[in-house]
Amino acid sequence: MSIELPAVGPGVDTDADDEGEDLPPAEMEYLSYRSVVEHGWDVDDDDLFDKAARANLDEDRYGRIEIDREETILRSAEANDLSWGSQCRSGTCNVCAAVVKSGDVEMDMNLALTDEQVEEGVRLTCTAYPDSDRVRIVFNAFPLVANDEPGRGREPAED
Repeated sequence: MSIELPAVGPGVDTDADDEGEDLPPAEMEYLSYRSVVEHGWDVDDDDLFDKAARANLDEDRYGRIEIDREETILRSAEANDLSWGSQCRSGTCNVCAAVVKSGDVEMDMNLALTDEQVEEGVRLTCTAYPDSDRVRIVFNAFPLVANDEPGRGREPAED
């Protein structure tokens, strides 16, 4: 058994593998799970974000923002004056869960979601970073994760 350790010490180029360096911000289109429930929509609707755009929702429920690829999705939302559910901020609970509808989002820590939930597109926004130019997410999706039945969750808490 061998373990590969990173190179350290004088003369080692530690910046060579920095991913995301000099990348432009990503665009995030977001939609509140509460709005999905209130309007009778389903998280799996193909036209979910088109419906949200036509519904004239408040900015705290639906919108688009640019987000820094070096910041978590949750911190980027908060930097844009959005208040999303969170608790641990370390990937150990699922209060900040969101469903990624399009784009790539990577988590650097996950101790709360099952492999199946991750496969279905659920991410913890407190440890998740955009990995594509554009992402669409349904935030405050904790009820979906709590029931483990995407699209059929219980009534969400207030945004």
